[in-house]
Order: sequence, then structure tokens, then C-alpha cells
Amino acid sequence: MTRLKRTLRTADGLAMMVGIIVGSGIFRTPGIVARQLGRPILTFVAWVLGGALAFLGTLVFAELAARLPQAGGKYVYAREAFGRRAAFVVGWVEALGMYAAAIAAIGTVGGEYLGRLLGAPAGSTPWLAAGWVALFTWINLVGVASGRWVQNVVTAAKLLALAGLVVVAFATGSGTGPSTVLPAAPRGVDVWGALAVAFRSVIWTYYGYADAAKIAEEVVDPGRTLPRIFLGGIATVIALYLLLNAAFLHVLPIERIAASNLVAGDVAQVIFGAKSGIVMAALALLVVLAGLNGNVFVTPRVIFGLARDGLAPGVFARVNAGGTPWAAMLLVGVVSIALVATGTFERLLALAITLVLVVDGAMVFALVRLRREQPDAPFLVPFYPLVPLLFVGVYAALFVGTALEQPALAALTIGLLVAVYGLSWTVRERH
Repeated sequence: MTRLKRTLRTADGLAMMVGIIVGSGIFRTPGIVARQLGRPILTFVAWVLGGALAFLGTLVFAELAARLPQAGGKYVYAREAFGRRAAFVVGWVEALGMYAAAIAAIGTVGGEYLGRLLGAPAGSTPWLAAGWVALFTWINLVGVASGRWVQNVVTAAKLLALAGLVVVAFATGSGTGPSTVLPAAPRGVDVWGALAVAFRSVIWTYYGYADAAKIAEEVVDPGRTLPRIFLGGIATVIALYLLLNAAFLHVLPIERIAASNLVAGDVAQVIFGAKSGIVMAALALLVVLAGLNGNVFVTPRVIFGLARDGLAPGVFARVNAGGTPWAAMLLVGVVSIALVATGTFERLLALAITLVLVVDGAMVFALVRLRREQPDAPFLVPFYPLVPLLFVGVYAALFVGTALEQPALAALTIGLLVAVYGLSWTVRERH
């Protein structure tokens, strides 16, 4: 059986996890959240609650990954809990639905930032985005070492850049943002619907904590290292996001944030002027590209695992001399580039997050079944079963809210899952 080498240590895993989470979302989605909620206090509540939910999810996936430290993550848990057909659905939906859409969305933001730096017309964004996806696909095709090196460098650089932005924003901002309100801000019961829709963007921005599970087979001493990666990574991200959102509001009124697609760049322009704003846009591009590289690195591991288990064509289980599942990497790159050409950021974001609600919610039931069969594990979720039940309950409520607010999107999500389940009947059960 082909296996991936255990070469990744705690620092590598932290760089991968933080690099994936802190990407396009924190620059692109604060404007979306502000437009939908209209009040600074509500937007901040959304970010606090999003961090709490992400922490609960991280605890769940830390236990799952420590139990089954194999390449592929969620599909492995579905296979062990529910069988090969469930694994087929989870694996393919995650790889070519959730994560190909996520890579395309991140690439789109990278194209927007590069376009801003070059002064390129808006119509060039899909081409620039496709170029970014192609570039990082090539970097990771070379091998694990090159992808890991790029991830460590860009993650360290972006954390320094963001910390610097927070410090300067609090030192020079006017502090008037928290007192501003949008005229069309929702009121009464409408707040709950707006919060449900806005929360999808917050979830997207925090999402990525589960991705350390995809590289579990490549982590040294996974029983100890994986929980450290999960918990250390999410704690870093929560602290950073709350500081950044507070910094944005310290500099800009909420109407300016709500009108912006690239909030960090606008904050930098207010603080430093137009030229320095361009420099900050370049640093923000670095932040986005760390998320892009991380997603391109981990997603093919899902298809590799599927192929190794006979749930995908065998070619996708082939590994090159650099340790990369090269055929799976190429497939992810091609599908992501195709999605860049066909969808806007908001459309790609909505599809990816709605799929996350269903697939990650199912992982809670996988954990319950695995715990019943084997109570012990290197890491156990505290306050079980309260933590996983709270996590899945919030996800279920968000899916219901999505179905009520955007029924076409919910129908598309369910239709995609049903279609992939139909294809799963081509899989032969192993006896």
C-alpha cells in the first residue's frame, strides 16, 4: 500500500493550518458581514460566536484526526463509521465541491488584489485568479518540501504584517467606527435572518481548522502533534480575527466597511495614504496566497486516499519523487481553474459553506459511532457529548436558515449530494 512519509512537525502543521484559515476571508468577508448586519456590535458578536463555533469544531476534528491519522481526513472517518459508500460521497463532495470551490474563491480574491496592484481592469480578475491557482498547483507538484517551505515563509510573513496593521490601526485610528450604523440595518426579527446569512461568511473566514486532518498521515507522532496543531492553530486565529475586526472599526465607519470588497487595503490607505496602501495591498496578497497554497497542498490528499481505497481511479494514488500525489494535484488544479471562470466569489463562497454545514455536521455522527466502538483515543473531546451536539445543532440551524433565505442554494446542495450518492453505487463493497 502506498503511504505518505511522516515529515511534518508541529511548526509545519501550525503554518499549514493558520495559513489556510487566515486567507481571503478576513479581507473579503468583513464587508459582506457589515452590509448584512449594519451595526458594529452585531458584526462583532458574529465574529465572537464564529470563533466559539470554530473552537468546538476544532475539538471534534482533533479527536477524529488523533483516532485515525490517515491521509484524507473526513472521508476516512465516514468510511470507518458508515462504510465505503458514505466515504465516497464525503470524499468527492469535499474535494471537488467544497475545496475546489474554496480554492477558486481564494484565487479570485488573489486576482482582485493583484489587479489592484497592477491597475488592471476588473475583467482581468478571472485570468489573474486562474494564474494564481496554476502557479501554486505547479509549486506543490514539485514536492512536499517546496509546498511546505512556501507555506512556512508566507504564513510567518503574513502574521507579522497583520500584527503590524493592528498595532498601527489602534495607534492612529479615530475610533469613531463603533458608533456608526447603516440606515438599512435589520431590526426586530429580521436580525435573526440577517445573522444566519452573515454567519456563513464568518464560518468561511474561520474555516480551515479541519484541514490539518488531511495531512495527518504526514505528521510526526500524530497522537501528540495533531491536537497541538489543532488547538494552537485555532487559538491563534481567533485572537487575530477579533483584533483585526476591532482595528478595522477603529479606523473606518461601518458604511465604508460595508461598501468595501478589500477592507484591509482601504484601512491601510486611510492610515498611510495611497502609496502605502498599495504596499499593504501587496502584503494582503501575500496573506491570501498563503491560504491558496495551503488548500492546494491538502486537498489532493483526499483524492489520493480515495484512490488508495479503491474509491477513485488508481492513477490518483500515484506519488511522484517529491512525495506529492501528482495526478490528484492536477485534477484539483484543473477543476478549481474551471470554477474560477464560472463563478463569482459570493456564489463560490455560498456553495462551499453550505456543503460544509452538511458534511462537517455528519462528522459529529461519525465521532459518536467511533466512540461507541472504541472509547479510548490519544485525544478526547471534553464535555462529551455536549460539545459535539452543540456544534452540530448550530450547523443544523444554519442550514435551515439558509434553506429559508436561499432555497435554490439549499436545493443545489442537496441535489449535488444525491447525485454523488447515486454514483457511489458504482463502488464495490470489500468483504
